[in-house]
Amino acid sequence: MGQDIGICDGNELIGLVRAGDLEALDRITRCFGARLLAVGRQRCRNEEDAHDAVQDTLLSAGRNLTSFRGDGSLEGWLVRMVANACYRMRRGRKNDPSLHTTEAQLFSGAETPEQAAHRGEVGELLEKVLLGLSSQDRAILILAEGEGWTGPEIAEELSMSPGAVRTRLTRIRQRLRGALEPSEDEL
Repeated sequence: MGQDIGICDGNELIGLVRAGDLEALDRITRCFGARLLAVGRQRCRNEEDAHDAVQDTLLSAGRNLTSFRGDGSLEGWLVRMVANACYRMRRGRKNDPSLHTTEAQLFSGAETPEQAAHRGEVGELLEKVLLGLSSQDRAILILAEGEGWTGPEIAEELSMSPGAVRTRLTRIRQRLRGALEPSEDEL
């Protein structure tokens, strides 16, 4: 482990690159490659682009390490280079015509604006009818339709007879159907 610390010493690596040591970029890759790739994945949001950004960074670092001022860490400088490479890739793609469709779609689904408006109206009507129900009838409907409970389960929960639950549920459903029938005809 102590050997890795010496191998990854930023100042030593800078000195090796400036001296023209061909092993320096290999050591930089072993020391910082995983971190640079993680940054590339995060910033590029694409595995292939992340690898390209790291490759571009390492090549650029080899060419430009003499211009590294040493204000920060070598790793930080490389991380910024990867982030910038990803930014350039994303920015360059916005003008790539193959990534853009020529026909615009207003809606991703099959629903038209008229259908969406109708669905909203039905929702408002349903809300109005549900709010008009007594709290016990709402509970019966929610337990039966929303939770999937059986009549005997609802009867036990609400301290009612199963017959009373069935009768009330039938009446609630008829009331809902009656309120929603004019809307269904419009579809």
